[in-house]
Amino acid sequence: MNNIKKNISKYWDYQLDNLLDQELFNQTIKFHQSGVYKRKNCDVFPYSRELLTWLKNNEFSDNIPNHFSSELKLEVKAKKFQNSHRDFLGDPMSKKDFDSIIYNSFGRDFDSGSKRYPSAGALYPIVPLIYILENNAIEGLSNLRGCYVFDTYALSLKKIKEWSTEEFNDFLSVLNTSNKQIYSNFAIGYAIDLKKAIIKYKQRGYRHALIEIGLMAQALREVLVSEKKGLGEFCWSGFDDNALTYLSGLNPRLIPISLIQWFGYKMKGK
Repeated sequence: MNNIKKNISKYWDYQLDNLLDQELFNQTIKFHQSGVYKRKNCDVFPYSRELLTWLKNNEFSDNIPNHFSSELKLEVKAKKFQNSHRDFLGDPMSKKDFDSIIYNSFGRDFDSGSKRYPSAGALYPIVPLIYILENNAIEGLSNLRGCYVFDTYALSLKKIKEWSTEEFNDFLSVLNTSNKQIYSNFAIGYAIDLKKAIIKYKQRGYRHALIEIGLMAQALREVLVSEKKGLGEFCWSGFDDNALTYLSGLNPRLIPISLIQWFGYKMKGK
């Protein structure tokens, strides 16, 4: 392995606070909080009939300007791409499959230090949280339920939150799925380290962070397809942002969760 920086967060955090533009940091927090859900059942909106009609007519459509000077036809055959999938098996996942999914999606190249997806300035301000929602979700292992972070150098998952029964019920409640539904035993939570996101690129760094979340979600989708094990995923943003972040063991002000991505073995026939 070449000269790759190891995990130095305890030193890095101290230096970062001295370098950070606190006024900009507070502005970024306020901007982020302006778009969060802060109440339960936040997926219920008072949509008008006209808006519902418009939404139905515009699903799976493209926004194409009406003015163009010429048109170039593509000589390709239509393909079937993997779409989002919400019906998963509850069976335990093999340890080999689980390890491969996590490393190939979010791990580092040990020669360059880069990851599968690009990141502005190679800062990687998005923390992928790995949720395991059943104690026996991985074959041969037990007592797994909790929220983990991936140490890309130690190649290990570190549990940062283990829920009591009451906390787990609260966690399911703030996810705002129907009747506290657990779609799969596994999910990824994408959390933005706001300080790290803005320290170099200022306001633009927040935009970079959101782009990175999209790239990471697509990286996971591509890995699931490449495994050829009948795996699928879908993204979810209907959760109570601050409550979910807190119940994941993080500070909602500093490292808020911005997207959940469920994944697992697809239910046959679905």
